[in-house]
Amino acid sequence: MIDYNQYTTELQEIYNSETDTNQKLSALRKTLERLTRELTGSETIQFPNLFARLVFISKKYKLSKQLEWQLQNLRVRAREVRKNKELEISIAEYNIHEQAITNLLNFINKGEVNIDNTEVKEPKAETYKKEKSVRLHIVDIDRVNNHLKCVVESEPNQIVVVKYNVTNQNTEFNSSIDEFWEGAQINIIDYKVDDEGYLLPKIIVLEPDYLIDASAVAECFHDYCESPLHYFRNKFETLDNRSYILLGNLANFFLDELIFAENIDDVSFNDTFLKSFKMSPFEYTSCKDIEDNSDFIEFMTKAQAQFENIKRVIKEDFATRRIDVQRCTLEPSFFSEQYGFQGRLDLLHQDRDEFKIIELKSGKLPWPGHDMGKISLNHEVQTAIYRMMIQSVFGVDNRKIDAAILYSSGDLPGTNLRFAADFQQLTKQIINLRNQIVVNEHKLIKGNNEDVANMFINLYNTTAFAKPTARFYTEKIEHFQSIIKQCTATELAYFYRYIRFISRELYLQKIGDIDYESPTGVASLWNSSFSEREEALDVISDLTIEDIESSESDMNIRFARNVIDNNIVNFREGEICIVYPRETESDNVLNKQILKGSVSKISRDYIDIRFRHKQRNQSYFDNNKTWAIEHDTLDTSYNSMYKSLFNFLRASMQKRNILLGIDAPKQSSDYYDKLAYPENIINKAIAAEDYFLIVGPPGTGKTSIFAKRLVEEYHKRDNTNILILAYTNRAVDELCDAVNAAFGCEEETTDKFIRIGTELSCAEKYRGRLLQNIAEKAISRDSLRKELQDTRIFISTIASINGRQELFNLKNFDVAIIDEASQILEPQIIGLLPRFEKFIMIGDHNQLPAIVLQKQFHSAISETELTNIGITNCSDSLFERLLRNAITNNWSHVHSQLTIQGRMHNDIAAFPSTYFYPDKLKPAKSWQSESWHSSFNGKDNLFSTIVASQRLAFFSTEKMAHTPILSNKINENEADVVVSIIKSLQEVYLHDNKSYNSDNIGIIAPYRNQIALIKHKLEQSNIKDHEDIMVDTVERFQGSQRDIIIISFCVNKAYQMNFLCNLNEEGTVDRKLNVSLTRARQQMFLIGNAQILKQHPIYATLLDFMKQSIVKVQ
Repeated sequence: MIDYNQYTTELQEIYNSETDTNQKLSALRKTLERLTRELTGSETIQFPNLFARLVFISKKYKLSKQLEWQLQNLRVRAREVRKNKELEISIAEYNIHEQAITNLLNFINKGEVNIDNTEVKEPKAETYKKEKSVRLHIVDIDRVNNHLKCVVESEPNQIVVVKYNVTNQNTEFNSSIDEFWEGAQINIIDYKVDDEGYLLPKIIVLEPDYLIDASAVAECFHDYCESPLHYFRNKFETLDNRSYILLGNLANFFLDELIFAENIDDVSFNDTFLKSFKMSPFEYTSCKDIEDNSDFIEFMTKAQAQFENIKRVIKEDFATRRIDVQRCTLEPSFFSEQYGFQGRLDLLHQDRDEFKIIELKSGKLPWPGHDMGKISLNHEVQTAIYRMMIQSVFGVDNRKIDAAILYSSGDLPGTNLRFAADFQQLTKQIINLRNQIVVNEHKLIKGNNEDVANMFINLYNTTAFAKPTARFYTEKIEHFQSIIKQCTATELAYFYRYIRFISRELYLQKIGDIDYESPTGVASLWNSSFSEREEALDVISDLTIEDIESSESDMNIRFARNVIDNNIVNFREGEICIVYPRETESDNVLNKQILKGSVSKISRDYIDIRFRHKQRNQSYFDNNKTWAIEHDTLDTSYNSMYKSLFNFLRASMQKRNILLGIDAPKQSSDYYDKLAYPENIINKAIAAEDYFLIVGPPGTGKTSIFAKRLVEEYHKRDNTNILILAYTNRAVDELCDAVNAAFGCEEETTDKFIRIGTELSCAEKYRGRLLQNIAEKAISRDSLRKELQDTRIFISTIASINGRQELFNLKNFDVAIIDEASQILEPQIIGLLPRFEKFIMIGDHNQLPAIVLQKQFHSAISETELTNIGITNCSDSLFERLLRNAITNNWSHVHSQLTIQGRMHNDIAAFPSTYFYPDKLKPAKSWQSESWHSSFNGKDNLFSTIVASQRLAFFSTEKMAHTPILSNKINENEADVVVSIIKSLQEVYLHDNKSYNSDNIGIIAPYRNQIALIKHKLEQSNIKDHEDIMVDTVERFQGSQRDIIIISFCVNKAYQMNFLCNLNEEGTVDRKLNVSLTRARQQMFLIGNAQILKQHPIYATLLDFMKQSIVKVQ
């Protein structure tokens, strides 16, 4: 049941706030958003936006049409006000919107409503404003009459009926519409209104916010077999590093270099190939197809032919087709919400409002080879999708778009560029198949394991209608089926359940139906307003280009940041991003070409973005003066999880049984249990034959001591290869430190390991040990192979090693040491583990868990085959699940908990040691028991007095004058207290001759907005070296420590506790709080509203524990 009083109080606070009505309306919409999320929180379906949520609530609770319209009108008006800064709403209108929420609360709480219930007449469809594309929400499906009854998103009082199965209009969509569902969203495109008022669209796009990659859809169209299930199958197939893939990448590199060349005649094959080899030596070395010199020479011959063909096309054919390389953009990306696609073209030529698409293909020429104009069906589909994207992004007529395939293997001049015509029939077939893909994804999310099993059966059945000549396809499906067939019922239950879990995660990443207060998901780039994302610090705008620098391998653009007070944003070095021109309020990612890159450097004055592809199209940058940068996301991690699950099924039965917990893990007879701590745990870990789990509470040295000792012990064993893994790049840097220390290297870096990753994600100290940098120095493939064989330690993140599977073609690993294991989901690693003889996981399930977007009840497992063996929730890490099984089954030989912590003073460790690790944390050093001493007398200053006299204090702010604010993500009072504490720290430490360094202070806050406010106030207050103080979220602090930690809880409303807390399965440990409380070595100060915080039982326990240290600030 919702907290009625909480919401009514909030409405009153918004009304009384000293802000204009537009800002009040914005706050009102946020309240409505949160209320609707709470009302739909237990539903099994997902909602792409507030519009869909309101439609569902209205139907479920049988709201009157007038109340439904008022709530939808609030949503629409709030969006209009955000978009149009000149629009001002009156207080009278605001009162109507406020009353709508009050009416909803009253109806939900008491079944009462205070509005005129006069029936609202449905407007006729003829009155609907005609647009090319309209977003609708399906509220009812009449399959007898072929009607879709819908609500119009932009005009909430508009009810329309879409008619399908109309000859010469939309019969092509019947197969997908047969599986549409109530609550789905659709775009209708190119529609007309018939005499009865029905809308007759030519194109119907299902769930258009769920963008699907153009190339992935194209691969569902083959001459031998067309099916949306190719998309499903490709989730699980791992592409090996084959010569044809290398040749494709090389052909694209040729195109880039030749387009970029000042003088194309000066570009030679030998120089270009050598440059490619230096950029990707590992790929050439690890490819089995060209391992022998004879095979490599044959590969070179093919590559040279393609180089010459591409060169000829650019010199001769481009001119014929009026393509100017100066107007070409390489690898531009686009989002098309209208058609539900995203994609990256090889090359786009733009001259005013005319566009030419070139897609490069390096494989064999389409059959039959004598047909010089023949285009493969999948290539034709790909260019057709690109046409749709260009059409929707730039709003141009299809006749202004020209598309061609460049077949680089064709040796006959004049036949490489092949025109791809536009066929409306093909367009409809493509959209319908895309809809079928979305239907299948919806089944995976909404359905059960039987639905997944049926999807595989349908996949096997595609061989029945594949062309008889496609024997290779039949064999591929039969092999795929054989792997599934040999699995036990338990293994299939595991496989199917995690497929459903990953599918829901991917959906949420795309759509963003997550209980966050800021816009989330890719679709938030168009479903939320620009100002909303600015408030959430998720966009940097009004950028101008200061410098463009190109190197051999990439391009770096420095953008000047021109907005005052724009120094705090939610971007960090190494993160991927989207860059696009934004010169007007209407410019966005849906109507602009976008470039994708990574943040290489950021300061308050500029931001550097590194792009993988250089650009010749200087006019593109010259013609666009101001730019914006937003966050990007990749589907790659989810795709890797699907493949990991399938790889697990291919492992030996013994490995599968061990990992599932069916068979007990073994221990060698060499185990000797009489050693002292910590060698007893090291010896026990080495004695385990299959796996070992080390539980490492905060400050117990799980990386600096135990990972280091394990590396030392295993490296002593000749020919033992070690793969060291972690979830984050920060942890990998720390593991590099541990390995460095294991070999006694302090200043220099040992050459005993190779790190896998990128320069942007690697500490500068270890960049010389990156695989690509070592590979670049290799004089030959043989020399690189030898170095890889001789190096016995490799270090990587999980994501990086999943992207470098070809490493396992060159090297077998005996043992894997996995740090941060409690942050790694099962499907992220389950497919890797069978590659190792044994693995050792180091983690702490009472600290931050794996990142999961879906709610716990969605990820919960109900299949008895799994619950019977202890697999209960997909959101659990494999580490936590194996540990729970080991404890349940009394397998004490495979796990140990570290108990000696050397980080925190005993006063700071007291609470977590008592309540989170009951009496298991012991101090390592004498200083941890020392009393706190200071001769400072700060009677006139409360903060100085506390800083001088106490190691630990809680500053409660409930008695401070509270200024109503429109964002609950900031708290001015707490930020002011933070500044006062730091000023006092400077004063007291100076007086006592104690070492004061700003980089020894850390400030933890839950919201980026609060972080920004604190940084701003530190700067305003002239705090010495304030820029060296780390101010960040608890997620960024895990694994870090500081002498002094200050925590701003920033809880203004009770509902925020849901975001603040992250409980373990038993509900006894708040994992976020645990990490926050265990970062400090010497002193820790907590700031928050005790009256609100103590409403949560764990915080109530903390406050009771600290009752002697609570200071009420006024």
